[in-house]
Amino acid sequence: MHEYSVVSSLMDLCEMHAKKHNATKIERVVVSIGERAGMDKHLFVSAFETFKGELDICKEAVLEIVDEKVELECLDCAKTCIPPNLEYGVCAHCGSQKVRIVKGTQMQLLSLEMV
Repeated sequence: MHEYSVVSSLMDLCEMHAKKHNATKIERVVVSIGERAGMDKHLFVSAFETFKGELDICKEAVLEIVDEKVELECLDCAKTCIPPNLEYGVCAHCGSQKVRIVKGTQMQLLSLEMV
């Protein structure tokens, strides 16, 4: 249930940006959650709903989640690809097993709509 600690940090970040821009209200919070980020989206939404009530500036905020697919980079052919299934160890272009995940493992704050 690390979703609660992640959302707590997200709220701190939202509050910091709101203060920086002299906003009085946050209306929308847009985050991306990677396919391999290890986040349970239902728990994330639940945590967001719990924490937003504790911050006056976020009380009416709407959460939007953008799903981020895993993207692989091949160390042999230098091409990137989105694997069609859970096959994260093989390049879809050349078949090499020398790949690394370059997207889809993080949660990121994409944007805030503030008043």
